[in-house]
Amino acid sequence: MLLLILAVAVLGWTVYSVVCLVGNIRRIQKIGIPYVVIPCSPVNPVWILLEPLIFFVLDILPFQFGRVNHYGRRTWQFADKAQSHMRMGDAWAIATPNEVFVYICDAEAITDIIARRTDFVRPLELFTLLNVFGPNVATTEGADWQRHRKMVASPFNESLNSFVWREALTQAQSMLATRITAGPSGGLGTDTRTLALNVLAATGFKRSTRFQSAQEVQSEDPRSYAQSLKTVMLNTFLIMLIPPSVLKVPIFPSWCRRAGQAVEDFKQHMLNMFNTEKALLDQGQPGTGTLMSSFVRESTVDPKSNKTVLTLDEILGNIYVINFAGHDTTAGTLAYVLFLLAAYPNIQEWIAEEIRAVFPNPDRDTWDYKEAYPRLKRCLAVVLETVRLYPPIMALPKSVAPPTGTSLRLPESNRTIVLPKGTVVLPSLLASQTHPKYWSDEPNSWNPRRWIETSTPSTDTTTREEQLAYEEIMEPRPGTYFPWSAGVQNCAGRKFAQVEIVAAMAALFREYRMRPALLDGEDFEKAQARILKSTNDNYLLLVMGMRDPDSMQFVWEKVN
Repeated sequence: MLLLILAVAVLGWTVYSVVCLVGNIRRIQKIGIPYVVIPCSPVNPVWILLEPLIFFVLDILPFQFGRVNHYGRRTWQFADKAQSHMRMGDAWAIATPNEVFVYICDAEAITDIIARRTDFVRPLELFTLLNVFGPNVATTEGADWQRHRKMVASPFNESLNSFVWREALTQAQSMLATRITAGPSGGLGTDTRTLALNVLAATGFKRSTRFQSAQEVQSEDPRSYAQSLKTVMLNTFLIMLIPPSVLKVPIFPSWCRRAGQAVEDFKQHMLNMFNTEKALLDQGQPGTGTLMSSFVRESTVDPKSNKTVLTLDEILGNIYVINFAGHDTTAGTLAYVLFLLAAYPNIQEWIAEEIRAVFPNPDRDTWDYKEAYPRLKRCLAVVLETVRLYPPIMALPKSVAPPTGTSLRLPESNRTIVLPKGTVVLPSLLASQTHPKYWSDEPNSWNPRRWIETSTPSTDTTTREEQLAYEEIMEPRPGTYFPWSAGVQNCAGRKFAQVEIVAAMAALFREYRMRPALLDGEDFEKAQARILKSTNDNYLLLVMGMRDPDSMQFVWEKVN
């Protein structure tokens, strides 16, 4: 009887899925754009969990399910880049039983989508996993979003960036010291995660933490602030899928139970910080000047409406999102930056020339943020180019809101399409950032020099300092580059991340260079190929990252 019930349930689900899939195909046909069909939504949590097993099986079969093998993988956009758009045009779609995904690669159309906030809204159903502690800036829309955005954006100012600069220099210097003494070593991915976590903890909550390399034994109390935050960040996706209270049930393995406990510990640390800040503000003191100080001020009662601006759960929800977004994305980008610089030593020399010009004095205590950061344009170019090819996110999902649908003009193909309500519209981030029509100079090649423009031609009498002063960062065409999102909903921590990574690069490469540790019988060209293979072997849960950045070994050498 049980098997019969199970069989009926599976059959019913299959029939229902087929009916929904046929309906979604018809919706795309009415839009009138090319499309492909896959049998399951790539954002389905069950599909996400089973994806490694599914493709392990599919990859060993003697026959291939072409479109599923390509578009069913969560990293398909990284592998595809602009190829699907070059084959099918500026607008095409994927039909699944759950959604219709329409991908757009037209600069003016993308700019239009981002500007029309009431027509194209954030599909909140795709972000509900982020409600671990409470509603936040990533899971709200409309007036609620504006309320959250005001709180989240206000502390991200130049005063905070100056603190980020100093802490990133300190952490990078400590990371370099451990790397030098270790000799040829791996663990670079772990080290960049540690650096990003320590910078975030120090700048956000005044919890300065000593840098510990991947080779060091972690002896700290597992329930401390730093360790609980680290455990939460390492198990983010698990925590989003399964309630932490459930994870603590004895039927789960110990690492799952530890993740569940870490959420409770982290929440308690946040509550303690909140109460400390509130007590200081109640006494008329300014607080500690951290992100939490700003959050507590925003939790006070608005005298005009007599309503609390933000509840405690909303504050905790936003703290979690800031930690997640500020840690995974920055740590991943820094890992890509270091791998790529190791693969291209000429670019190391290119940025080192700038770093030495900006900092003739090697004493990092004298490196002033306001004076130095604006001059490190080549270092910033490395960051910009890296997230052009290796962005943490693959697209900016929007949902058509008007009940009758909405039209979208595609100027580059001189046509207008009508999108029905509920259609998920995705400005194709990676396709726009690699399409030859926007990036003509080898768009799939990593070349930070493309970002530097010279305002005045150099002459035989132009000094190095004058030449560097004439260099400016190139401004991409709107709608062709948006790794930190765009418009009013762009990432509030964009400059935070840029300052952190640029500071780390300055500390690491002023006096040292990194190179891959060569295997037996290997020359640099083969080692370079290994590095690039690692940067192209990626996985995607919530953000994209290298699958195994710890296995590659590097050597750091001092230069004259």
